[in-house]
Amino acid sequence: MYETSYTPEQQEQLERRRLEVGEDQIARIEREWAELSAEVKAKRDAGVPPSDPEVRALAERWAELTERTIAGFTVGDPGLTESLAQMYKEEGPGKASRGTFDADLLEYVTRAQMAG
Repeated sequence: MYETSYTPEQQEQLERRRLEVGEDQIARIEREWAELSAEVKAKRDAGVPPSDPEVRALAERWAELTERTIAGFTVGDPGLTESLAQMYKEEGPGKASRGTFDADLLEYVTRAQMAG
């Protein structure tokens, strides 16, 4: 997926960025995603409506984490941003996020964001 979504030049740029950021920071962001996804999934699975204030607060955290992740990942490069978006479109959120969340969870968060 990685090789087909990014050009060789982008792959080199991403590897340089990975080395700059460091494994500890990457692991921290991955943990944040896993924890937030689990919190949102628990609300969804419990039948809490997306308009619930707690779910909306989680959706705000989701948006903030998305922005931080994309900014850290793409470093403002529009080509990388476009390739990332294309990967999510073609592969779907489940595969593109490496199982952190799926299309149903993303749709639930989107509904919560729109409810605000």
